[in-house]
Amino acid sequence: MNKRAVIYIRTSSEHQGEKSSPVEQEEDCRRLAMENGLQIVDVYRDIEKYRVGSRLVEPSGTRYDRPGLVTMIQDAKRGKFDVILAWKEDRLYRGMRAMLLVLETIQENHISILLAKENFDPKIAPLRAWIAQMELDGMKERMDMGVKARLKAGKANTGQDRYGYRRIDDVIEIVEEEAVWVRKIFEWYLDRVPLMEIRQRLIEANAPQKGSSRPRKVQWARSSIQSILKAAKEYSFGIKLQSRKGQIFEIPIEPILTPEIYEQFLVVREKNKTHPAFREKNNYLIGGLLYCGCERKWATKTTKVRRNRKGVLVKRPTPIGTYFCPQRHKELVADTCPRSINTLKADKIVWQKVYTAVNKPEYLLGQASRYVAQLKEKMKTAKDDQERIRKELAALVDERQWIITQARKSRITSRDMEQQLGSVSMLEIELKRELSTIGHAISIELLDGWEVKVKEYLQDLQAGIDALNDTVPQNDEELREIFNLKKKVVDTLVEKVTIDQDRTLHVHIRLNLLSILEGDANGGDSTGPTAVATEKVGTYSRIPAFRARRRLRAIYALPFPRAFLQRPRLHQHQSTELLRVDPPQVAPKQLYME
Repeated sequence: MNKRAVIYIRTSSEHQGEKSSPVEQEEDCRRLAMENGLQIVDVYRDIEKYRVGSRLVEPSGTRYDRPGLVTMIQDAKRGKFDVILAWKEDRLYRGMRAMLLVLETIQENHISILLAKENFDPKIAPLRAWIAQMELDGMKERMDMGVKARLKAGKANTGQDRYGYRRIDDVIEIVEEEAVWVRKIFEWYLDRVPLMEIRQRLIEANAPQKGSSRPRKVQWARSSIQSILKAAKEYSFGIKLQSRKGQIFEIPIEPILTPEIYEQFLVVREKNKTHPAFREKNNYLIGGLLYCGCERKWATKTTKVRRNRKGVLVKRPTPIGTYFCPQRHKELVADTCPRSINTLKADKIVWQKVYTAVNKPEYLLGQASRYVAQLKEKMKTAKDDQERIRKELAALVDERQWIITQARKSRITSRDMEQQLGSVSMLEIELKRELSTIGHAISIELLDGWEVKVKEYLQDLQAGIDALNDTVPQNDEELREIFNLKKKVVDTLVEKVTIDQDRTLHVHIRLNLLSILEGDANGGDSTGPTAVATEKVGTYSRIPAFRARRRLRAIYALPFPRAFLQRPRLHQHQSTELLRVDPPQVAPKQLYME
């Protein structure tokens, strides 16, 4: 039976593609497969830019996150092929990290590599990768020097063309059909037309927009209009700012606006500014945790005035808080988004659900049990990886000594020694970096008796929440401190809150198991200033004002875990899967505050 083979093709620029086009690479690899009696089962290609976060990147040989390469590595681990065919070795990698990924994969899965234009030797692969990396760094340095020279001479280079302009070779010219709308946008803004009204006028007039690297979800987004307004100085004085490696260069261009318009813009901009520092600080229990179908984090606002029967704005006796969806574009609003909910109602519902979850520990214990099983498996894998890397580092020490010995015996030249030692050093750096990402292995003894520790934690938690529910604050200061404790409880236990169209709130609970077990292993002590005593439960009674503060401190003596006053640092691998808590079966008046 013929061995199964795959072809890997990579080009990272048009210039490089002319020297080794994807078609040429594939033809040569298929010819190589026929000569060796191999059966082609798949072809992996990295020939186009791909998105990493918010930007497009070239499939450079130094990158190890290339989509085609990642898919090929995954298929190799599944045993889908036996041989990798490539045009040259630098098609697979041109950097140490990518080289380590490929070599580790072929060694662990017993896969061979055949090259169409050269021979492959895994023993000297690190040296070739290091040389390729040095060559690439030299090319980048020369390119940066050329770009900076052009920018210093006032010549335009690459970069996004600002709305109203386009770059033709070294010169930036005005696009009159866009410049007209730049002037209109500033004219409307100076007339105090709201941004969303400006957006509507642009859409109705079918004003052209710049091309985008990704399909636009909406026409004339609010952010697009804001970016034009923020560039008022550049539009008025004819300056384009370009940065390169931390240096800022000014490119002269023809202005679209006048300095007089810029001065008027500054006056209007200053009047439109808000001053968050003077806003009243309100108590929002689930602030930053509430999401809707629009996939947006909800914001908060406080309404302090209302209109009376005569239509006159008057001050409210009690300000009203509201959670609201910040999505302003109607076409992006989900059908299930209710748009807003009263903060008092939402906070009371979520607090009640947190209390219900703590009083039904079987749910939390169930998810903790599943997580412990996953954690033990990860701990075993982490220890195996650490042991493998330590062995490889020890082997590099021996190899370094061998290279030096060969040079002393004049079996290799000094230049060869320097190149080989450089390759070893680069490989050592990558291995140490990989070792640091694994982190410290958690002691398996830490999981002994975890269920008892978690039950004790939840009992303390329940007692603390009961005390908070029973406490009656005597003044605004005490009310604020009680809210702070409730907020810390919610931030500790709640992953997020989602809201449906009918304003049903779903609370997703997480249990930071590692934080609980590590705190118990340390005897419950805290080295920071936020340590909490666990001696007795404090209570409130009507007492003189000067004693209220002293008695209020008793609330900090509640049997709360340390997590109450210090939100644990949660990592993805430390969190259990989300638990959806059903609404408690209580009367509506108990859930909603009128």
